[in-house]
Amino acid sequence: MGHWRVEHVSGLMLPRGLRKRIGQRGGSTRLGPFPLALFRVRGRTLDYAGWPVRDELAPAEEGEWLGRGLLFGREFCRFRLVRERE
Repeated sequence: MGHWRVEHVSGLMLPRGLRKRIGQRGGSTRLGPFPLALFRVRGRTLDYAGWPVRDELAPAEEGEWLGRGLLFGREFCRFRLVRERE
């Protein structure tokens, strides 16, 4: 849970300034202050509403998370979530 900065690791290049706000049940992916897509939290998976996209997350070092974006079940990118100060 919290506010996270998204950093590109591999695959499709993600826009600079991408962020995620993650709550217990749901959240949003944002570009700057603007929400791009809403998602539902299911364990370590973020399922996007109205999109055939999901993010799968795994814990990494120092409180960060590693993620992979899936489109129709096929990986299209890898990213890192870094906690932002709130």
